[in-house]
Amino acid sequence: MLVLLCAFAACSKTPKPTIERLEVDAFEGGDVISLTEEQLRTQLVTKLEASKFVVLAKGQRASGDVKPWRLDFAAGLTEPGLEEGSSFVSVALDVRHTGDAEPIALTHRLKVRADGHDVEVMQAAIRAALDDGMGLVVREAAALITLENATPDALDAKRKDTDPAMREAALRLLVRAKDKRALPDLLKRLASEELDELRSTIGLLVELKAEEAVNPLIEAANQRDLMFQREVVFAVGSIGGSDAEAYLDLVASGHDDALLRASAEQALSELRARQQKKSPPGATK
Repeated sequence: MLVLLCAFAACSKTPKPTIERLEVDAFEGGDVISLTEEQLRTQLVTKLEASKFVVLAKGQRASGDVKPWRLDFAAGLTEPGLEEGSSFVSVALDVRHTGDAEPIALTHRLKVRADGHDVEVMQAAIRAALDDGMGLVVREAAALITLENATPDALDAKRKDTDPAMREAALRLLVRAKDKRALPDLLKRLASEELDELRSTIGLLVELKAEEAVNPLIEAANQRDLMFQREVVFAVGSIGGSDAEAYLDLVASGHDDALLRASAEQALSELRARQQKKSPPGATK
């Protein structure tokens, strides 16, 4: 009996997620902190293995019935740099099954501050931010894989999980499934003062394609500069619906800014072209 129980436990044990391809697509600013792309990859592999991933060697293929994953990583250091005592570190990890076309993109942008103009102090701060950013995207990737086969109801429940990575993974998977239960959390994020978070939220709302998001997006745009309003113009055009069409028509015909009018005209044209394709043959508007 003991032998049978042990055998059952071994068979039912959840296999570790296997990464068949791990690519560092870009690493900008490595020379600033004296870190090579290969050293960065080694750090990333260490974090992945600590999170219970199996990272296969380059050229090695997963065996048996394992459905492997592909991860594409990029990191960068933005300007202003060392001279002004502060900078930003951005990290991005695209997660997908090997062979899948569309990844789920995990991104973080961390602000780096260091007192004075000491180069070594700033380098240490940048390295620490890069390490933190890698940790964040790896934890989110692990959460995504954990929830990959969860039901929509289970994902909805996980939106209130105590683990931020699990909450974010559940939200992203609901968006991927076009489940509107993701909408309340996304709309709350439109109140953020962080432009990066706003842009990420807009991207998720466009992917969700919920027409209920159009008017909140317009309200958020009205509080921002013209560049942000232009981004929202294309976002509501991508989402579509009668409210989006009416807004784009209004902006295209009467806004004071010529570039915004032109953007609205383009977005409106693209929206109507999509509507035309969806209309059955012989349908009248």
